[in-house]
Amino acid sequence: MPGYHAKKRLGQNFLKSQAVIRQIVDLVDPAHQARVVEIGPGRGALTLPLAEPGTPITAVEFDRDLIGYLTKLLAGRPNVTLLHRDFLETTPDLFGEEEFFLLGNLPYNITSPVLDWVVRYRERIAGAAFMVQKEVAARITATPPGKDWSPLSIFTQLHFEVEYCFTVKPDSFSPPPKVSSAVIKLLPRRGVVVRHAEQFDRLVRQAFERRRKLLVNNLVPDPVDDPNKLREALEAAGLPVNIRAEQITSEQFMSLTDRLVEAGLL
Repeated sequence: MPGYHAKKRLGQNFLKSQAVIRQIVDLVDPAHQARVVEIGPGRGALTLPLAEPGTPITAVEFDRDLIGYLTKLLAGRPNVTLLHRDFLETTPDLFGEEEFFLLGNLPYNITSPVLDWVVRYRERIAGAAFMVQKEVAARITATPPGKDWSPLSIFTQLHFEVEYCFTVKPDSFSPPPKVSSAVIKLLPRRGVVVRHAEQFDRLVRQAFERRRKLLVNNLVPDPVDDPNKLREALEAAGLPVNIRAEQITSEQFMSLTDRLVEAGLL
């Protein structure tokens, strides 16, 4: 694209590898999706092959300097709708009434907010495929115990089956980033019920506030003001009192939340 330079402040690294493009398109399988929503189409490297089967595509681009180029590029694709928006300020109603498959090459600074959006609107999402930094992909797909297990892992995996699909080298992009990327795929887990969602969210985030600390030290005095009662709740949940957050499964966090709420401690 002559005359346009990737914007560092937007975290732009445009995918150019045809092999990687084909892998991602095969992963999305647009012919079998009711609609595909693409976050940040950039130069349209994925948008064009995604549109080939005729599936409705909504491409949401934040960078106004790319809109003119994309408008011309996609002019012969009546099944593609281009929106100049900040994706994080959208809601699923903008994309129609059906479920949709979500796709994006996500800059580091918006990866967590996009995943929060995905969890919030999970009932409308048929699946998702994201390109993220490799180290972030490791956190999203991590299992306990381990240093990569985090609130990001827990909240995403609670509602989605998450798969680390493949690694993407820096030379697959223009300009090449300093680190490798990875593609992950999310498929919804329907029917998951969190009885005390607000308290669960608060407990998990506070539990990881200082990773090297014991769970008890992270949760006292906020949100639990009585360390002895917290230890009793841990034992009742079958957890040792000297456990750390990175050792606790999502199910155990939910069980602990329930016990603390029922005891009036959370």
